[in-house]
Amino acid sequence: MRRLVITMFVLGACSATGPQFIGAQPSWRGGATATAQGGAPVTFAPASEPAMHYNEPLQAAPHTALGDAVTAAVKAAAAHAGMPVPVADARLFRVCAELAEVVPEEGIVAYTLVEFALQRNGIIEPSPHLLVVWGDIGSPAVIVEQLSPRLAEILGDGATARLGVGAARRKPDGSGAVVFALQGSGISTSPIPRAVAAGSSIAIDAVVDPRYRDPEVFVTHEDGGTQRLALKQGGAGSFTSQVPCGARKGRQQIEITASDAAGSTVLANFPVWCAAEPPQAVTVDPGHDDPPAATPEDAERHLLANLNRDRAAAGLPVLAWDDRVAGVARGHSEEMRRTHNVAHISPATGSAADRVRVAKIKTGVVLENVARAYGVNEAHDGLMNSPGHRANILSPEVTHIGIGVTFGDEVSGRREMFITQVFTRVPPKIDRAGAIEAVWHKLAATRSTLVVQPTLSEFAQKLVDAVAAGETFDVAYQRIKHQLEKVTWSYHRLASVINATANLDTLDGAGLLGGSASDDVGIGIAQGPHPELGDNAIWVVLLFGDRRP
Repeated sequence: MRRLVITMFVLGACSATGPQFIGAQPSWRGGATATAQGGAPVTFAPASEPAMHYNEPLQAAPHTALGDAVTAAVKAAAAHAGMPVPVADARLFRVCAELAEVVPEEGIVAYTLVEFALQRNGIIEPSPHLLVVWGDIGSPAVIVEQLSPRLAEILGDGATARLGVGAARRKPDGSGAVVFALQGSGISTSPIPRAVAAGSSIAIDAVVDPRYRDPEVFVTHEDGGTQRLALKQGGAGSFTSQVPCGARKGRQQIEITASDAAGSTVLANFPVWCAAEPPQAVTVDPGHDDPPAATPEDAERHLLANLNRDRAAAGLPVLAWDDRVAGVARGHSEEMRRTHNVAHISPATGSAADRVRVAKIKTGVVLENVARAYGVNEAHDGLMNSPGHRANILSPEVTHIGIGVTFGDEVSGRREMFITQVFTRVPPKIDRAGAIEAVWHKLAATRSTLVVQPTLSEFAQKLVDAVAAGETFDVAYQRIKHQLEKVTWSYHRLASVINATANLDTLDGAGLLGGSASDDVGIGIAQGPHPELGDNAIWVVLLFGDRRP
């Protein structure tokens, strides 16, 4: 009997204030169709009928000597620990049986294959905890003996919703692989079709567990763009949402997140096809499988290169490395390694924004991805396959990044990696004339009768220059007040508005006007320090004048 191997992939949901997975080049054998030629890509095509819907009514798991023995062991472990007893799920039994046909001898299952098997069997939650045992599959007692020491630990991680087990004879002597899965769940839904006709909508009718709040739904469309969908909230954690296909055709990757004490987390991540059929097979390219990183620094550099490659392909500026931000990320990764809790919010250090603030890093934007993985490329691919994480990686708002990787235990020759990506924004130097014109267009689009007056703009610029240099607005205004009064006799009232931002695109005309009905405006823009936005914050001062009759 060979040693037990644990395989898992866990992403924490993205954060504006995060999966675990394993990868190795598969060694394909046996049952389900798997073809490869040398170093060519490998195609995996399970023979079973795929599900037509996600979350179809639960069916009883098949009774086998192995399945019954493992189910009894899980029930006993859950009862002893005082935890909920996972349900034997026929869908997860099929997943395990399919993976047992192709799991390589080293026990590491490619994340792509796990996700494919889950989704074609109608499961929407992220990857389960997988345990792989090689040996005499006709000896349930021996298999259970190998699995039992890990059950309490996995149940304690929250994998208490469902269980599955499958086996495949892989060797002439009758021995083979057993794949066992325990999976958690924080959401239930009505059945969701895996494919819909052109012009249809994908209806989501869901309820999140009471321990979660603030559900959100994201979708990455076939063109790579990601959007957040509107929700209609109901009672007791329920909500509905619609994913319209319209003229879209192809894969729509849907993700549902919600928050608990540890921050935002992914509750479901699954594809639906508009005007197309789901694929019957998946291909894994062994040449893409990255070798183990020699050091955490190597992994960080590799992750940065992958990330910037995909930003460039999307027409976005690459992100600059920030050593101070990387220090924050490494500290959080080390804490996740020590506690084995992959989460955004820490009882010790708070949120990503809290950690950045404690490090005295000034930025107007803090985004964070967290993950636990065993391969750099597979980690990046998993993040890009998650709409929320993808949105962070491809955010046009951010300019800098720090990545922290900490090595954990070794599994089948691979070191687990705890990964934190922290994205920040340092506003670039702006062209003042262009910025003033941009602000003017925002104002004019809201109030077409507003007129820019050079005199007011001259004083608005004096005020904003002083504020950007560190002076308070009141002090700056008092210093030029008498000059301003001498040249503004044509106005019976003046009003001022001051804004600071990291990105002019976030300002809108209505907000800048603030309800003002004035006739004339002066615009001043400068860059300078801001306690939250950093050294290159964009300051905007507007002077509004009401003309005398």
